[in-house]
Amino acid sequence: MRLVGVAAGVCAVVLALAGCSETVDGQPEVSGAPLTKEQLFDPCTVPDSALEAAGLDPASKNDNLFSVPRAAWKGCAWRADSYYISLISTTYTMDEVRANDRHHGFKDVSVGDRTAVQYYVGNETAPVECDITFETGQGRIMLNANKFVDDKSTTDPCSLAENAAPFFVDLIPR
Repeated sequence: MRLVGVAAGVCAVVLALAGCSETVDGQPEVSGAPLTKEQLFDPCTVPDSALEAAGLDPASKNDNLFSVPRAAWKGCAWRADSYYISLISTTYTMDEVRANDRHHGFKDVSVGDRTAVQYYVGNETAPVECDITFETGQGRIMLNANKFVDDKSTTDPCSLAENAAPFFVDLIPR
């Protein structure tokens, strides 16, 4: 049942806006030209120490979030007790993220010395999914918290994302 929840949540993120690969050297996005998938930050390179510090199980790594290759995405997810955290990089712009009708409740947040945008994903009355998205030179990086479908707690998914974000912020490129 939890695997279904993980797959459903990741599909929701992908469908809302529209594999991991090797680390890619290159210049950050500065010319205004769109990034390619090869230029995106690879979230699957996050060290186990950061995952453990965030309360995630490194052995639960899912590096095939999308089941099929996606031209605009890279991502990985890891489980915790009743939710999972995904790190996803995308070529989609912040304007495209904001324009998506499945995203709502936008607010600017600070994580360490970084600014980001936090918002709920989906149209559930009691939200189950939240993203914190960082603008970087290697794409937009989304830290996604998604409660398992069988989790009946009243925990706000944005509090789960906010609690995890400090353990990843220094790993996210500028």
